Amino acid sequence: MKKIDISTILASAIHESKNQVGTLLYQLQSLKDAMGSKDSNQKKIILIEESLKKLNDEWVEYLYLYRLASDGYDLHVDTFLLDEFLDDQVFALQPSAIAKSLELEYSCDANLTSIFDERLMTAVVSTAVYNALRFAKSKILISAKKENDFLIIAIEDDGEGFKQADTDEQPEEFLEGNTGLGLYFAELSATAHVVNDVRGFIKKESSLNLGGASLTVYLPQPADEEF
Repeated sequence: MKKIDISTILASAIHESKNQVGTLLYQLQSLKDAMGSKDSNQKKIILIEESLKKLNDEWVEYLYLYRLASDGYDLHVDTFLLDEFLDDQVFALQPSAIAKSLELEYSCDANLTSIFDERLMTAVVSTAVYNALRFAKSKILISAKKENDFLIIAIEDDGEGFKQADTDEQPEEFLEGNTGLGLYFAELSATAHVVNDVRGFIKKESSLNLGGASLTVYLPQPADEEF
């Protein structure tokens, strides 16, 4: 019997599941439109919708993870204005923050530009924000800056932060969400970015701005702004 490529089968199943979630989101939106804004079930519908959006983003993350781990993903880098990139992330994730009564903001220099794979970084940022939604007390901040030929993107919250034991002994728990793959995905996405043999990396840190936890992504940048 021919050996079954289970990873490919799983990737196909994930793709189909993602499509089904997309259909459910469309139907849910139709239901919301048909309901009055003062309907007592509106809040419940919104919470279900945000849970489905999170699940859909996780399916996307799994597909990228499969491709990254199997060398089946081709990096698509381009130059982006960080103000626009982060504004797009906040716009997409704001409903989830509002559903949990949390403030979500971004901060960066208005003229900051950097080179990276937009699809991967969108998935990393959304994964980190969804994780922060579980722990933040009132606020989540996404920030970006360039330092020592690295683009540095940080996702911070004002929760309890990391315990020393978590930082030193249990890194696999970070960004675990419901899958346990968040940190692994962020690492693969960062290390996929290479400039002059310098690879990207991530750090699990304490938030300097909000006092809670922070996922910091370091992406190498060419001095002449060209890959």
